Amino acid sequence: MWPQGERESGSDGEERGLYMIVDAARDPGLYPGLLAREEEAEMRALYQGETASEMAEVAPYLVRLDRGGAVADWLIGEGWGRGWGILVQAGGDIDMVRRHFRKLTIVNDAKGATYLFRFYDPAVLRSFLPISDAAQRGALFGSGIRFMMEDAGGEALILFELVDGDLRRVEVPLGAPAGAAGALPVR
Repeated sequence: MWPQGERESGSDGEERGLYMIVDAARDPGLYPGLLAREEEAEMRALYQGETASEMAEVAPYLVRLDRGGAVADWLIGEGWGRGWGILVQAGGDIDMVRRHFRKLTIVNDAKGATYLFRFYDPAVLRSFLPISDAAQRGALFGSGIRFMMEDAGGEALILFELVDGDLRRVEVPLGAPAGAAGALPVR
């Protein structure tokens, strides 16, 4: 699941990392758990300003996951199958990745009404990506981003990536041979 070499560069030379966008609204213990671990991993709220203060306990948080780290073990080990968030392989540092995803938290419909877009909820993203258009996918994926999440039953890892502009979906059942779901190749 980690990019090969953990912080290996992609084909564009940019450093890649593994992040989780954690949906603190999914479990009342998530926000206190993140606060208790903020010294152990880089993390940033996707909301900012007054919204970040007012919604801190239910906001989405971007967390850098280090291979073998206690925070990664906690989030993936306890959160898998519980909809705690989505995994993201992305290039750049945490602040660059945050800037990209911050832009996606608010969307407008055709009539101009504003909504929070909960793309970091695995059920939402699993449903949205297959029906998204090219412009929407371009906005979500940016440059070389991959999304990984649990399936509806928590029994498989689902990977979404763009390949030549087309959405590619790969499902890897948990318990598959180590090479099947181990280090996903970096492009």
